[in-house]
Amino acid sequence: MNQVRPRVPSEILKRGYTDDEIANIYELGRLFLENGDLRRGETIMLGLLEIMGEYSPAWLAMSYIHFANKATESAVNAAQNALKHDPESVEAMLALVAGLLTLGDFNSAGTYLGEVGEKLDAGLSDDPRVVRFYKAMLARYQNR
Repeated sequence: MNQVRPRVPSEILKRGYTDDEIANIYELGRLFLENGDLRRGETIMLGLLEIMGEYSPAWLAMSYIHFANKATESAVNAAQNALKHDPESVEAMLALVAGLLTLGDFNSAGTYLGEVGEKLDAGLSDDPRVVRFYKAMLARYQNR
């Protein structure tokens, strides 16, 4: 009954936090961001990334924070990290597109927009906010 089971690498990386605890920490940070408290939200997201550096939603939140602080290159780097840890994330691709368009890298932005369009056509996301953001980025790309 008191057998010690070996810890898997992800548990070691998370420093003993459960998946639910990680999700709750993220939700707390997201709540601060949604209410405009970027400083507290950023502190929580940075702590979360210290605990679990491969947590894609925290990288995406950091991208949002950098965009809000007008640090576009940092926002692009954070979006790339989010995409590295979750290659299927349509939201991370769109954040990356927004940054690339701002930086003037239209070729890369167009490539990612094409991928997002394919993923949306395949039904990977049916969130109307994501579809609206995609259409806005597509219009921005076409009107460059």
